Amino acid sequence: MKGLILFFASRPVTSIMIMAGISLAAIFSFANLPLDRLPELSIPRVTIETEYPGMTAQEVRSMVTIPAEDAFSSVKGVENIQSVSRDGSSLIKLDFRWGTDPMSASALVREAVDVVYPSLPFGVSKPNVTPGDPDAEPHVIITVKPLIRDNSYALRLADYDLRAKLRRIDGVGSVRIIGGEKNEGHFKLDIPRLTALGYAPSEFASIFSRETMDIPAGSARDGSVELSVVSSGRLGKIEDAGNLMLPAKNTAIFTSDVGEINLETSRKKSIFISDGTELTAIEVFRRPGADPVRLSRDIKNFIADANNQYSNNAEIKIIKDYAPALVKSMTGLIISAGLGIAAVFFVLFLFVRRLKICFLAALSIPFSIAAGICILALSGRTLNSMSLGGLALGIGLVSDVAVIMLELLSRANFCKKPSPSVISEKAASIAGSSISSTLTTAVVFVPVIFLPGPLGSLFGDTSIALVASIFAGWFYSQFFIPSLYLFTFKNFSLNTKKEISFGRKYKKYLLPVFRRPIRWIASAVLVCSLGVFLIIIQPVTFISPDDAQEIIVSVEFAPGTTIESISDYGIALTEILQELTALERVYARAGAQDEETNLRANLDYRREELKIYCIPDHKIKIDKAFGLIKNNMDQIINEKNIVGSLNQTAYSVYLPKDKAEIHLGLSNVMSYAVNGRDTIEVKERSGIILDKLLDDNIKPAKIYPSGKKTEMKIYPNRETLAFFGISAADIAESLYIINEGVIAAYIEEEGQPIDIRISGNKNLPLEEIPVKTPLGKNIFLGSLGSIENIENDYALARLDRSDVIFIDMQPDNELQSKVEKLDSMFSWFFRTDESVFRQYRYSIIMIIFLALILMYMTMGGQFESFLLPVILMLTIPFGLAGIGPALLLFNCNLDSGAILGLCALFGLAVNNGLILFEISEERIKLGFNPLTAVLTGASLRLRPIIITTLTTAMALLPIILNPAGGVQKSMAAAMFGGLAASTCISLFILPPVFVKYFKWRFRYDTALAVPAPQMH
Repeated sequence: MKGLILFFASRPVTSIMIMAGISLAAIFSFANLPLDRLPELSIPRVTIETEYPGMTAQEVRSMVTIPAEDAFSSVKGVENIQSVSRDGSSLIKLDFRWGTDPMSASALVREAVDVVYPSLPFGVSKPNVTPGDPDAEPHVIITVKPLIRDNSYALRLADYDLRAKLRRIDGVGSVRIIGGEKNEGHFKLDIPRLTALGYAPSEFASIFSRETMDIPAGSARDGSVELSVVSSGRLGKIEDAGNLMLPAKNTAIFTSDVGEINLETSRKKSIFISDGTELTAIEVFRRPGADPVRLSRDIKNFIADANNQYSNNAEIKIIKDYAPALVKSMTGLIISAGLGIAAVFFVLFLFVRRLKICFLAALSIPFSIAAGICILALSGRTLNSMSLGGLALGIGLVSDVAVIMLELLSRANFCKKPSPSVISEKAASIAGSSISSTLTTAVVFVPVIFLPGPLGSLFGDTSIALVASIFAGWFYSQFFIPSLYLFTFKNFSLNTKKEISFGRKYKKYLLPVFRRPIRWIASAVLVCSLGVFLIIIQPVTFISPDDAQEIIVSVEFAPGTTIESISDYGIALTEILQELTALERVYARAGAQDEETNLRANLDYRREELKIYCIPDHKIKIDKAFGLIKNNMDQIINEKNIVGSLNQTAYSVYLPKDKAEIHLGLSNVMSYAVNGRDTIEVKERSGIILDKLLDDNIKPAKIYPSGKKTEMKIYPNRETLAFFGISAADIAESLYIINEGVIAAYIEEEGQPIDIRISGNKNLPLEEIPVKTPLGKNIFLGSLGSIENIENDYALARLDRSDVIFIDMQPDNELQSKVEKLDSMFSWFFRTDESVFRQYRYSIIMIIFLALILMYMTMGGQFESFLLPVILMLTIPFGLAGIGPALLLFNCNLDSGAILGLCALFGLAVNNGLILFEISEERIKLGFNPLTAVLTGASLRLRPIIITTLTTAMALLPIILNPAGGVQKSMAAAMFGGLAASTCISLFILPPVFVKYFKWRFRYDTALAVPAPQMH
């Protein structure tokens, strides 16, 4: 160690060049590392969708979902299976072990699909496999508003032109289209007329399709030239289909005789509303690892070019962009870091009053930050709020060793410039204690890097940044400060008069503690207990509401409500909400397109749910805007007279869940599930649970999947059908064409394809629909069987291959004990929202235990003692006395940041004890008795302890006062309060404990034997 210090001390230019090189590398890394709000968090999930048109949810469950689940359960790496069966579709979600590559997982699932698909019923579509993050939010939302009379132009422009160009932008993952109108030729059949002419709807659709398509007819030769032959039947205009002659059995028929065709809007699957108008929207998702700021800039440039190109036909604009909020958050952290550096410099100057000493000490901060950024780049991390927060939190920690080193060199009072060997001798004298202090601070964060699952991904960046900056600060202090001290030498002697006066006052207040140590220790325990109580009563959350960027209003309509009806209400609601002065922008969406598999796979997804996103004005606090919306929703709903159309849940106003909160399984509700062998047993068991909850006056917040959907069931008379030669499948096929329609042909107008859909006139009662028999007779459908309206389940859920019903409840201590009692009473009633803290609780306990063991071993190895590390680690609880009051004072919740700040105190709290012990032991070896050694040593080290504590606290203060501090704010508040309390208590409690310890050592270590203690 001494040789390495001497090497740098004798080569100051080399030290400066190394520092400059690391700084340049950090600047390059900072310019090229992608920014993000959080580290990459993505559940390796694969979603499989299978469609079975015309089947009820119960039939889909038994015929498609269960066989598919059996096949997918054997896929390697699957941790749990969740499925939802709805009318006509089955969606299965497979969650894989954390760290599994989603693309590799999807390849394994596709192999399983190839095995199971042949065994599924006829008519089932081949399962569609979609890998990806189910909780990903769009990076940018773009709206396309047509300026011409053709409303379908916006969808065509978005789908055929803008989508393809957006996908070519570097960093774009997927691009989805929401809402919009699509034109189609709608041929409505006159069913009675068609049946009278001897045609079934399916027959007419087949003839129409064959007669209006281009059919290859081989090839022909014209001399030496070979020509392709095509029988052309494609129509040129929509109007041509309205008067088309079709071949019949005995004669020809005209399409105008059996129906009429019009250009109409196709049935909508989703809607998007902005500025009180239904528009076409484009959701752009970011590819993992892409730089969000650069991506937003490229998209903005593309939109500017697109507006110039299509300015006469459409208005294209961005209504939501992820990057500005990210830049604002990152800028706030960077400003906080800058203010922290200034605060550290101010504190140093306040105590030292020497600019050069302050400069040399403060120089450790930018150097450690630069080294931390380089380490983040080498480890493949991103510059996110967690990693930047770690660098900002480390500002106050890295200067501690620098202050102690400069104080040591300044106390030497060199009259002339010393030689490198003398400087290195001085610097090496504290090498052991400096590395020990650094290790005890950093060793707490090292195990955090190895936390399992999403915990390690989320908090690993903070730990890497902190550990890298702390060790870089130690390296700078231990090797570069001696070199720079010589390079800028000027008799840096300290004025010790104030220090002596300061120490005497400290002795005056410390002496009563030696007289009654038990009383003071008991007082410290009482204060710590009060601090623990204040910690316990703090609200437990994961993120602060200040982090939210939008407020969601969810309005649920009755099952079966059409998207078109929801659109009308959505326009009215958004217009009223937009008038609220607290809101900057309001947009809404409902439904889902075919490509939005992950959205429809959610158990609580409802096509009839309208989600309104309210973006508050940047001058308004999110909680104020939230209260304003919630207070006005009743009036808004009643004013628009839509209460009768709403579902029982009516509406709800809430803040969106943070992505990290979702991945960590943290929620403001307790979610339980009731499982069973089939849906009947599940309903019976859920009834038992609900009855017991009601007996305890517990009202569930939500039960899902729930709700009934009215269906019209046709029960055919088999004997009648057999007599007339009609099959039930023929009836179903005809009814499907009448109700849903089929795409029978398409035409091209102005280069754009338009589908032609054939369907029946829905105004005709179902009982009066004529059915053609093979003998040419027409019989009304009502004569072929009975027709009833029945209530069927809206959706059916399964979890790990068992039918389930989920029950959500608001968390409450009394409620939780009652529900846990039911959990222990019934094996089929269990909790499903297990957080990763609970899931990995044993690993977390082992990590904390490992951190404490490493800290113990570090100090034990340094001091060659088994008992002393235990004494020093007893100072850790002292920090609890200040954490609770600090969280209360700065209005912070007990969240993950506060818990991480508490863990950081493991290392910080023992540092003061290390300093006090070392100086006391040093003076005992000089011949002082224990009491005198501890008293004088404590007074000598009071100044550096106060300086290091104040520099750390002042560096944390800008982060605490940052309005958008988030997790870092609570972490800094916990460290601030804990460090202040730990320092104050340690300065008065540890000295009498050290006196007792040294007296105990005298009995066994004769080398330390000294005369009887005398008071000085």
